[in-house]
Amino acid sequence: MRLLKILGLSFALFFTLLSCKEEDNDKLMVEMEKKNALAFEKINKSWNIIIPAQSPEVQSEISKWKEWQSFEQDLKQKPKASISAFKLKVESLAKKSDSLHLSVPYQFNKPQVRSRIIAMQTKIQALDTYFSLDIVPQDKVEPLIREINKELIAFYNQCNEIVIKNRIPFEVGEKEMISALDTTRNAKTMDFDELEKIEVQEKDKK
Repeated sequence: MRLLKILGLSFALFFTLLSCKEEDNDKLMVEMEKKNALAFEKINKSWNIIIPAQSPEVQSEISKWKEWQSFEQDLKQKPKASISAFKLKVESLAKKSDSLHLSVPYQFNKPQVRSRIIAMQTKIQALDTYFSLDIVPQDKVEPLIREINKELIAFYNQCNEIVIKNRIPFEVGEKEMISALDTTRNAKTMDFDELEKIEVQEKDKK
């Protein structure tokens, strides 16, 4: 009989502790939801990603870049429902931006353009890290959004700069000078030992 009482008390204590734990978890979840709801309000106000205006030449080239077009379209679509919607958005942007620097069109495939893309990727990855937390730190998110806007402007400025430079005609003799430099570079890569052997063979024939 005593054993049954002990077992009964043990079960009662177990279920009481379990109930308290569940109650604590519920309170924690409610607190997290409140904080994320507040974060959502602030992030929703600050989420203003701007695609800069582009020259017709830049727009023409960028429009052929499918990976960038998909990424840019994703940037334009602002989440509206909840913090979870923002989390999914940021995760999508992180995936799409991850390899953009590997698919840059030939005309813009320059170190300065790729570096701007990589800088933007870094900001988006940081954003993704913050949104993966249980409680999103909106004070960290807001500055990153501004930084992403700056990187977008820098990217398009670099593209425009390349277009402008390509418009400038070559000066007299400049093409010949570039050609001569290319010839010199190519000559440096030739196997001069092999050339000497060929010359010796030619002399022997004579």
